[in-house]
Amino acid sequence: MDAGKTTLTENILYLGGAINKVGRVDKGDTQTDSMDVERRRGISVKAAATSFFKDDIKFNIIDTPGHVDFVAEVERSLQVLDGVVLVISAKEGLQSQTRILMDAIMAQRMPAVIFINKIDRMGAGADKVADEACAYMGGRLVRTQKVGANNEITPFSDDEMMEQSGDALYMLDDDLMACFVNGEEITGPRFYNSLTRHTKQGQLYPVFFGSALHGIGVQWLLDQLPFYLPCSPNNNDAPLSGVVFKVQNIYKERLVYIRLFQGSLHLRQIVKYGSKGKEEKLTRIAGLENGKIVNRSTIEAGDIGILYIKDMKIGDILGDAWGAMRNMQLARPTLSVEVSPTLPEQARALYEALVVLADEDPMLDLSIGKKLAVRMFGEVQQEILKELLMERYGICTAFSKASTIYMETPTVSASSKALIYRSGTPFAAGAGLRIEPLARGSGLQYTSEISLGDLAKTFQNAVEEAVMETCKKGVYGWEITDVKIAFDYADYDSVMSTPSDFRNLIPLLLMEAFAAASMMLLEPYLHFELRAPAQSTSKALGDLQRMHAAIEQTTTLPDADDDFIRITGTIPADTCRDYGAKIGGYTEGRGVWVTKFQGYKDMPFDPTKVNEDEINLAANKALYLMYKSGAQ
Repeated sequence: MDAGKTTLTENILYLGGAINKVGRVDKGDTQTDSMDVERRRGISVKAAATSFFKDDIKFNIIDTPGHVDFVAEVERSLQVLDGVVLVISAKEGLQSQTRILMDAIMAQRMPAVIFINKIDRMGAGADKVADEACAYMGGRLVRTQKVGANNEITPFSDDEMMEQSGDALYMLDDDLMACFVNGEEITGPRFYNSLTRHTKQGQLYPVFFGSALHGIGVQWLLDQLPFYLPCSPNNNDAPLSGVVFKVQNIYKERLVYIRLFQGSLHLRQIVKYGSKGKEEKLTRIAGLENGKIVNRSTIEAGDIGILYIKDMKIGDILGDAWGAMRNMQLARPTLSVEVSPTLPEQARALYEALVVLADEDPMLDLSIGKKLAVRMFGEVQQEILKELLMERYGICTAFSKASTIYMETPTVSASSKALIYRSGTPFAAGAGLRIEPLARGSGLQYTSEISLGDLAKTFQNAVEEAVMETCKKGVYGWEITDVKIAFDYADYDSVMSTPSDFRNLIPLLLMEAFAAASMMLLEPYLHFELRAPAQSTSKALGDLQRMHAAIEQTTTLPDADDDFIRITGTIPADTCRDYGAKIGGYTEGRGVWVTKFQGYKDMPFDPTKVNEDEINLAANKALYLMYKSGAQ
């Protein structure tokens, strides 16, 4: 958080000629923080895309938020990037969001460079932070510069580069290792060719230093990026492949941001997109040029484009799925809050506003029950949402106390089947479903075992849509996960049956199967790291025990003034919501509490955790049929 990403972006855009002066976050005139709430608070809330040309290379930049509550924006951006510039503050060091990103970068082997910012701040420790980052990333960081006593940055000479980074590189390059062992000369070009190759493969991470606020070290970073980060291949003639990663609603326009991995798009071209293979003619295309949105007739491979298609949603694939497309999952919201207008007459306007905001951020996952509810990562995100509703729509809102989001899953296999006209329902459809429990983290998987020759695609689409929609609310009122659902029987009346018949029947069958499948509750868990002065050890351990934490490791860390302890482990998300503030209190601000989402785990059944208001209506067949008949 507040590592200086937006300030660095401003300087890069200025040096690249995209803007005439460097904006300041504290003055609210930066290029990428365009929302009033961003300028007012001095933080990024939405990922912002921009571009510029330098030395015949087009740089597409996505400036992402730094606060952990907006990790969804980062996740969507990482899916479409060729490389990453990870900004770390030399004063604050590795924060929770930094570690989450480092884990994702290493897991996906994403090409990345590290920029350690704010080296001129009082109390900054550039070398210490670099060492800490290097240790966290398994010794794979390669310093390219040294920082002098007066914060002077000097690039390493060839010999210095080989000396300080040779060990990391030799472990990856057998030929260079053999030369080193045999005492053979390793030339500069050979060394750098290997270094840049392994960096572009996401195996090494060059480190740069500077102060973005004062423009120190930014030019050198910009000059070196083409050497260390890959350029998109020129494959305009390949089959079309792209993905929607951002949606922006500006006044009455809906801008759909896409990253095109291969192929090209042209005006009046018919493009296929989404899991259902929808088709649309492109009547308007825009691109990013020097920080501005410009209408264009073509978007080429590797570029970011903007389309104006109403039904396109975040995550939709254009054309074919690209083989190297990343599947990122950094975190999931574990909190739910109810939203209501302070003026009852604004209820409809609030609903419409939340629909638009959920279109821009699908992880809000707007739920419509007795009250409107959205999913949240934390308190800051809730505050921003409240401000956005007032700023953009003039709606003053009240939020309920946040509640933990549980999930549910079957423990045994089960099935359900209804014969057409003999199932006790008014629906002209027959169907059969089979459910099987899956390992934790598998999610919801659906497969159809019915051929298109036996049941038309429109009917099959209705079945799949009904399965996905029904599983949002289970027998305990929570989303259903870690299950495989197979559509294994179908019958229809060629005259009377419609897709709606299947869409209406499937919820009844699913709830019947889940009722027989011994459903259990799952609770969200976090991985935590607690750092505190050693004299606080007993207090910290006592708190962790009361919060039902499972401790993995406790170590002592030497500090300049005192000994610190570091405790790591896992903990239920529900028990530790406000613990960061408590640690700050009993350690006089010296303690640090870092968490990241780990996943959902089994929990003993607790009737108080049942979400009574959201239990799927289809779990009560009589009420469901009355509702569908319009009687209730």
